Order: sequence, then C-alpha cells, then structure tokens
Amino acid sequence: MGVIRKTLGTALAVLGGGAAYLTATTNLVSPLPADDELWATKSFKRFNRYRNPSVQDYCWKTLPLSQVRPELRDNEEALVTEFCRGAWTGYAYAPQRILLKLAHKSPKTEDQLFDREQLASSAYELGTRFSDHFEVVERTKNSIMLRAGGSPLEPGPRDMDGLFVISAKLNKEAGTVDVGLKSTFFNSAEPIRDGKKPVPFIAELLHRCYARAMVDNGARRLTR
Repeated sequence: MGVIRKTLGTALAVLGGGAAYLTATTNLVSPLPADDELWATKSFKRFNRYRNPSVQDYCWKTLPLSQVRPELRDNEEALVTEFCRGAWTGYAYAPQRILLKLAHKSPKTEDQLFDREQLASSAYELGTRFSDHFEVVERTKNSIMLRAGGSPLEPGPRDMDGLFVISAKLNKEAGTVDVGLKSTFFNSAEPIRDGKKPVPFIAELLHRCYARAMVDNGARRLTR
C-alpha cells in the first residue's frame, strides 16, 4: 500500500475539531502550477519518467520571524532542518511511525531511523532513510526532498510512488518565513494512458488534511 493509504487513519483522526483549526491556519493549493519548480527536479524526471497523472498539492504556513526561535531566524538551512524534524515527530505522523516501526524494524533496516528521538535529531542529509518508507533523495539550502510510497530497500518502479518536498523560505523584507510541504504521487511502474490518478479523490482529500497537520507540527517546532 502507498503512503496515502497508510495515513488514512491519521487523517480521519484529524478530521474532527482539528480540521477547522488546520484549515484556518494553513494554506493549500492543488493542483500545482504547470511551471512549479518540482517538475524540473532530477528526481521527478527520474521517477515519473512516463509523465503519468499525479496527485499533487502544496500546503504552507507563513510565520512572522518575530515568533521564530532567534537562533533559526537568519538561516534557511537550519529552518528547513528543524521544520522537517517537527513534521516527522508530531502528532500527525505518530500513528504511522509506530505502525511502520512494528512492521519493518529489523536487522535489514538497522541503518534506518525509526524512533521519535532519532527523527528529532536527524540532519536529514542526502541518503537518510527512515521508517522503511522514506529516503532523502535531494537536498538544497532551503528544501529537503523525500521519496515515499515504498521501502528504500526496493528502489525500483512502484505502482504508488511519490515525492515530498519540505521547504522553508525566508522573506527578510516582509519579516516572514514560509514553511511548507509539497507532495506528488504517481505510478512509476508503467505508462498510464487513461488519465487515471493513482488514488481515488477521497484519498486526495484525506491526504490534504494530513499535509496540513504535518505543516502545523513542523511550524510548532520553530516557535518553541
């Protein structure tokens, strides 16, 4: 099962009273614009080589720098690393993290991160793998790209493949930072000619709720 299907339970848990809060405090656009920088990345071109239909969205939150921890305010690399730590150690990912640890932690995955403490301290350098489900495949000064949708131990094409881009972009003139999670999911195993997306629309909606919660978790870590 792909990452979206594995997170449906988390999304459903958030759909109650928290959904209104998340909708009010985060922004979301779907689909991504045709000129979005994601489409030009090496990883997207490599993994979606058939240019198959995809689920795609970008969720972000704008924070005043005055609310951000002082040691992070002028450093995009530190901001995106800390934001990434918060996203993977918060309430949104907790159920999936626990389930994936129970299912996949073994001698074969001993070089991967599974515990909350590990995710909270990782630098998320290129090649970092965690939960036997995510791998850092690109890294820039203000972004971390993860491949999702299957085990890093099986790097070939997948019926459900995906990329997450976690970012933090400073706007010093405005005195703000935009922190966000961009997602795209697609079939990388074979050409899709009928235009069918890899998941039903209800799964798209649930993933958007999950993405809002992830952004909320990451942003909280920057302000504490």
